[in-house]
Amino acid sequence: MRFKLVLFIALILLVLPLIYSQAQISYEINREKVILDVQSSGEILLRYNLTLTVISGRIARYVAVGMPSPSFSVYLAQEVFPDGKTVDVEFSEVREDSYYAVKLTPSEPIDPGESRTYVVEVELEDFIYEDETNPGNAGFMFTPSWFNARIHELEIFVILPPGVSKDEVKNQPDYDNVGTLPDGRLYLYWVRKDLPPNYKLELGVSFPKEYVERVVTPSEEGGILEFLIGLALLGALLVAIVAIVKLVKSWIEKLPYMAPEIFAESLGPNKNMAPAEVAYLKKLEGRKISYGRVLAALMATLVRKGFLAIRSLDPLRVEKLEGPTGVNLRIYERRFLECVKDDGSLDQDCLVKVVKLLHRRVEKEIAGYSRRDTMAYYDELVRSIWRRVREAPQEEKLDLVKDNLMWLLTDDNFEKNLKEALKARPREGRITVITYPVDDIWIWWPRDTWTTTLPRPVPVPSPRPAPSGTPSPRVDIPGVSDIERVADSIARSVEMVSSNIVRNVEGFADKVAKAIVPSRSRASGRRVRSISCACVSCACACACVSCACACAGGGVG
Repeated sequence: MRFKLVLFIALILLVLPLIYSQAQISYEINREKVILDVQSSGEILLRYNLTLTVISGRIARYVAVGMPSPSFSVYLAQEVFPDGKTVDVEFSEVREDSYYAVKLTPSEPIDPGESRTYVVEVELEDFIYEDETNPGNAGFMFTPSWFNARIHELEIFVILPPGVSKDEVKNQPDYDNVGTLPDGRLYLYWVRKDLPPNYKLELGVSFPKEYVERVVTPSEEGGILEFLIGLALLGALLVAIVAIVKLVKSWIEKLPYMAPEIFAESLGPNKNMAPAEVAYLKKLEGRKISYGRVLAALMATLVRKGFLAIRSLDPLRVEKLEGPTGVNLRIYERRFLECVKDDGSLDQDCLVKVVKLLHRRVEKEIAGYSRRDTMAYYDELVRSIWRRVREAPQEEKLDLVKDNLMWLLTDDNFEKNLKEALKARPREGRITVITYPVDDIWIWWPRDTWTTTLPRPVPVPSPRPAPSGTPSPRVDIPGVSDIERVADSIARSVEMVSSNIVRNVEGFADKVAKAIVPSRSRASGRRVRSISCACVSCACACACVSCACACAGGGVG
């Protein structure tokens, strides 16, 4: 008995320092950098770059970053060590009452004197509201995640949609700087230094709503009164439904048995998907489209938009380009560009994350729509492009293929249909000769092409033998051989790109499977310690925009 008591006391003494250290965590935020990238679609890409240093205690369980809205999806959660080593970390999405956060799990405990940087990227939906104060405008209120710790430097960038000018923006408080990005988009900048614990900086930004496609109206937001009325009506409706069900049940029981039929209502096809999304949807539905082909469609899109160039096929080498101004990229397109290494090769692990982002995008885009109708819609779209290529004059065929390559790559019979569509069809009286330099027989970037129109040779009924020593005349149609040779070259090149993007097909598929199948639920969790949120009772008074209050407290543990 005495031995058990001694053992128990020893265990208590061992655990007490750990409990005390966890309860007495002291830390500071070296830098909190926040970027809100407002998309033309009405979504906002929110990025946090947070560097903290532990003063006492140990951060081992979590680092939480507050979110301003429950409608968020995490696309990136990384931990960066002082030596530059970067790892993906486990995370959970917390949604409890009016508190929302991304809760990150450190890969290694952070001890006193140690620093760590966390990068979080999320997509916010339904965060831009109609501005009732300024008719014709839309905007949002935003409070960066605050912490129970001193913040040495807080930076906020708000990047506005393409086309918004400085004179069209209303904001509070006054920004510290304003500028233009290389793509022509306007940004606002705020900076605050040496902030006390739990400091909250509330920002408001408003701009003409014509620059975004999706804006939340006050009627969509609703209120408490509408909710209570709706709840009462719902209760009455449920009572009525129960009574009707009982009557219908007694009536049905008297009818002869009939085999059940299943009907699923949907919104029909989603007609707003991008080529890579369509290719991935077809792969999900069992079509013969590889991950390499999906990523090839994504590459073709970036090439078409002017953000990527392919420099060699074997080995595959690409180059990132500045791209034109005013062109928005989807989040998985941006991530793909980040996968390009300095030597032009592609980081395979990074591409897995691209597929993960693409998977989330497709699942979100297809929700509520018919998958079958959506695929049928895009199948017909691709067939219509092939018809245009087949019916086009020979000198226009390759331009049509080049301009629509990202869509044609979603066709699981691409090679067969390509060769059929590019078959030369000489026209009466004249033919066209198309010549491509050898290194440009490649649909991704046919440069320096030229065409020549020649008279069609007139056949002679009875040609006479040529005199001795004189070569026999040949009737040659180089356009036929050229166009078919180009078709073969394109097919081989696309196959080469697809196979070189994903070098180890099985290994890549295994990594994708692990990435897109969550190991645990990412649903709402318990509220984490050391986080305060007064958003339930806060007032969102703003001279430039009317919207919902945004609560975004963070913490550690």
